[in-house]
Amino acid sequence: MKKNLLQFTLLFIAVMLYGGLAAQTLKPAIQFSDEPRTHNAHLTSDGSFLYTINGGKAYLGLINKYTLTGEFVTTYDIDLDMRSIMYDAKNKKFYVCTYERNIYVITDMEKGKYELILSELYENEQANLAMSPNGKFIYYFDNGAISTFKFPSGKLVKKIYDLDCGKDFTTGNCSVAVNDKYIYTWNSDEKAIYEYSKNGKKIRTIRISQGDYGFSLSIANGLIWTAIDGNYEVGKWFGYNIWDEK
Repeated sequence: MKKNLLQFTLLFIAVMLYGGLAAQTLKPAIQFSDEPRTHNAHLTSDGSFLYTINGGKAYLGLINKYTLTGEFVTTYDIDLDMRSIMYDAKNKKFYVCTYERNIYVITDMEKGKYELILSELYENEQANLAMSPNGKFIYYFDNGAISTFKFPSGKLVKKIYDLDCGKDFTTGNCSVAVNDKYIYTWNSDEKAIYEYSKNGKKIRTIRISQGDYGFSLSIANGLIWTAIDGNYEVGKWFGYNIWDEK
């Protein structure tokens, strides 16, 4: 009897622990497939549509447009090797950063036209920049250190160190996302997203179920996004409502 009771108790504890761990892993609120030609790099929204970019080869550069529910609309050819796409709601313009460490404004998406705004503002060519929701600041993250620049002047206004991230650029050591309150970094190997205050105080760690491509961390349309890279085939994006989990 005692042996059976002990076995039952151990089984109960194991089930509770497993259930608790499972409950801590967030599942996506939305997901959709995305054909990048190269790699699924980054995502943004203008409030009406979602826009994804690719990275890897400038002559294959594109912006894919989707509805907010992930239905494909169209593709725009953009001859840039991009790392992130950012939207400034105030002036209704899209910006991209590239492997060459340049920041461009898209002047005509349908015609694939763009203009250089800033050049070599930061050091890591693999970094995907983030823009503050008000369009006044650009955030650059590299191996645990985050720099905040005024935009479009490029003046450095703040630098914070010792934020958690992946070990290299393929697992998130130069990827960052921001909203009006928080900074987000991640370790894509562990599927762990780290939330920080704008002063660098760690708030929490969010575990997600899918998406492991280090470049892909993005915020758009009230969700935080990660991707599985298509790697010259079809990839997939996952949007998480992490703010409902608080």
